[in-house]
Amino acid sequence: MKIAIILVIFGIFILFNLYIRVRTMKYYRELVHRRIQFGFKDLFNREKWNQIIHQYPQHESLLQKFRIHILNTGALFVSTILFVLFLLFLFR
Repeated sequence: MKIAIILVIFGIFILFNLYIRVRTMKYYRELVHRRIQFGFKDLFNREKWNQIIHQYPQHESLLQKFRIHILNTGALFVSTILFVLFLLFLFR
């Protein structure tokens, strides 16, 4: 029973990882196609992010979608890891 639960959690984790990669690559390809450049650290610094938006005002919606996607998937990834650790602790 424990092995089945662990395998299901592992499978969900792999599917989740693939979904994030496909979705992120969609936004990333669009940013590269439009030649929009910024650093990964800029996603977490609101001042720098606002400067990037002012630099590319015509692509504000794409930039916001990309940033929100990255932040949400990061939070979801952390919560998934915590959930898996919690389940492993319960089944210990």
